[in-house]
Parts: sequence; C-alpha cells; structure tokens
Amino acid sequence: MSELPDAHRSHREQLLASLSAQLQELGIQAMFGVLQRYYDLYGFMPEGLTGLVVDQPDGPGRMQVTVVGVRRTVPPGEGGLSPDRRTWVRDLDILYDLGGDIAFEITTFDDRTLRPSGTNALWAARRLTHDEQAVIDAIRLWYGYRDSLRATPPKLDPDRRRAQLARQIAARESAAGAPSVRLAVDASEVPEKDLAQLDHAQLCYHFPRDRHGRYARSVVVVLARYDTKLAKRGPWLAVRADGDSLVIGIEALIGENQDHRWDNLPWLWSTAHRDTPPETRWQLPNAEHVRPIVDLLDQGALTDALTLCGVDVDTRLAALLAGYPISYEYARYTDGWVNRLYEQLPNCAPWRLAAAHRVWEAQRDPIRRRRPTGEPIVLFGLKGLNRSAKPVVSLETRDGVPRLIMDWTASNARLPRALWERPVDLDAALLTTNAG
Repeated sequence: MSELPDAHRSHREQLLASLSAQLQELGIQAMFGVLQRYYDLYGFMPEGLTGLVVDQPDGPGRMQVTVVGVRRTVPPGEGGLSPDRRTWVRDLDILYDLGGDIAFEITTFDDRTLRPSGTNALWAARRLTHDEQAVIDAIRLWYGYRDSLRATPPKLDPDRRRAQLARQIAARESAAGAPSVRLAVDASEVPEKDLAQLDHAQLCYHFPRDRHGRYARSVVVVLARYDTKLAKRGPWLAVRADGDSLVIGIEALIGENQDHRWDNLPWLWSTAHRDTPPETRWQLPNAEHVRPIVDLLDQGALTDALTLCGVDVDTRLAALLAGYPISYEYARYTDGWVNRLYEQLPNCAPWRLAAAHRVWEAQRDPIRRRRPTGEPIVLFGLKGLNRSAKPVVSLETRDGVPRLIMDWTASNARLPRALWERPVDLDAALLTTNAG
C-alpha cells in the first residue's frame, strides 16, 4: 500500500532547516524525508509523515525529528506518566496539521524496538520540546554515545587473585581436616545410604566461601531430591552454614532455581565417589592442561579465554566485554554490567560449558524436552533493573558450540554453578604446582 503524502511537508522542511544546518556543522548528517512510522501511549503517527532522520554511525539505530502542534488537555504539571511509571494520563493532544503550539517531536529506535503484528509501526516513546538547542543536544549525545558513555573494564590483578584463592584454599583445608557438620534431619525422611555416604570433609572443603574464606552465610547447597520434579517445590537434602559449622536438613525448594545444586556432582559430598577421576570432575586430563586458560581469566583477558575454548559470545556481550553500551536506552547501566561481567566470568571454566549445557538439557522435564535443543539457561544476573524480565548472562548451544548471550528473562531457573565454574580442587592443584 502506497504511503499518504504529508500535506505539510514543505512547512515542516522549513521549520527544520535551521536544525539540519546546525547538525551539518557538527558533522552529523540529517536527511529530510518520510519517517518510519511509530506509536506510543499518545497513539500512532500518520502515514507519510516527514521529518529529519539521523542514522547511528556504527549500529542499526536511528533518531527521527519532526515538528507537530500540541494542545494541553490538563493544567501544566498534571497528567503524563506517574513517577512510579505505573499510571499514565493523557496531558496533551498532538496535532500533525501543525495547529496549536509548535514543538519538536523526537523518537529513537534501536535493535530492541518492538513491532506489533498487523502494522508497520514501531514502538518508540516520543519526546516533545519547544527548545531547538535541546534537540541538538539530544542528537549529539545519542550520535556519539557508544564512545562518550563507554565504561572502562576493570583491571584484574592476577597476584591479588591468587593470594585470595590461597587464603580460601587454606580455610577449606582447615575445615576439611576437622569437619564440623550437624545433622538436623529425621533419618526416616532420607534414604539410609545418603546419610551413610555423606563425606563431611568434602562438604566442608567444597562449600561456597566469601572473599575472606569463611562459609558463605546466605548460601544453600542442595544435594539430592526425593520424589519431586526439578521445576516443582519439593523435599531436598540441603546444607547451610551456621557459623563455623554446616547443618544438613530437609528443605522444600525448587531445584532448578538453585545456584548451588550438586545432585549431578556427587564427588563433592559422597564417599561413594571419592575416586572420581579429573576427566569427570574437571573435564580435563590434568590441571596443567588448562593453565594457559586460567592465566588469561585471572588477567581479565576474558574474550581471549573464551575464544581459546571455542566459546562464542553474542554482539551485546561482546560490546559489554569491551566496555561499550548495548544501546542508548540502557547506556546508563553499562558501568554496572561491565563490572558484573568482570566479577563473575573470571570464575568460569569455559571448557566445561558445552558439557554443562548437555547436563541441563538431559534433566529437563519431558514437556520442556519437546522444545528445540540448545535453548539458553541462565548463568547469572547482570543486576540494576527492577522489573520482571531482568538482564542475565545465559548459555546456549548452536550445533553443539557453546555460546554466551545477554538475555532477558523473568524465570528463576539457572545452571548450577558447580557445572560451569572452575572447580575448587582444580584451583588448589594449580596453586600447588605454581608454588612448586
């Protein structure tokens, strides 16, 4: 279907001529023409509307500027979006025939713009201003935001990291040498072999620690489930820290939501699996095999370590690893997200990611197994946004190749850390040989 002509095209071009000339002086090319159709809470723009278009210099985004008439429907200061962003009251009418007060209307698009079914319009919240300089400032900030709002990835100190690991290993060995474990469980609720085969020393050694080497207080480690599905709440044999002791009990938990789920790694807590070889525990023939990768991780050369292990990353994670914002809309979160990546990914074992994803897929319930293989599963959250669908780093596979992606999800399901992080005893082996 052909677009309807803009009856006010020439008038709009005249009103935007000064703005276009000033942008040209700044080295920003703005082309006058028909705009991409958009909509927001104020409604849809008419087809064929004209204005200025500025394309993002190094990405898929664009900014559009046109002129409209506005007429207030409520007194100044009333209406619009509420401070908590939960309610909206129409505060003005937008008049594309240029009646009322003339104002600039600005819209921004990026690769996350939503397209509704059955229409060629894109969702883009518009901004209205009477100030031409405000329009120029907005375009200048948007046009160069990738460089101007770039974060500096933190520099990691390998010596400091190894010293911290050494303190943690010493604390683990001390706890394993004199394990303090209490049973707070009715024996009738647990199979006899599970209690009989509990390896107190291994539990104390592998239990998660804080950066000072103490037991992590808020952590729960789940060991085995009893007559419950992974995605449903049910009884699990679980371990928590109580001061310098560990307490084992039965807790009603949703297994797939647990960061520390060890039902697939019994050598971490069961005497029956003490002799599990490195090929199974670490997915390695020996510790030295992976030292070059661990050195890269400790130095903060995360992209190099991932590439060396054949792990792909999507464009958003690649941008964040280099310090760049993923989009103009989310640029203010860049510092936090970059720091979060450099806090979490040095602890990963990229050579284990493909095997970890296979374990997760094998455990999915029959209904979920009908979905395509390779679906993403969360590793950790990026934090910073208080909304239902939160930004996360997830692991997926494509034709068996592991790939880390930045994803958005409201699900609490996650891949257990013991499947994708560097094993504690591997770090201990590397520290020992390094000291030697």
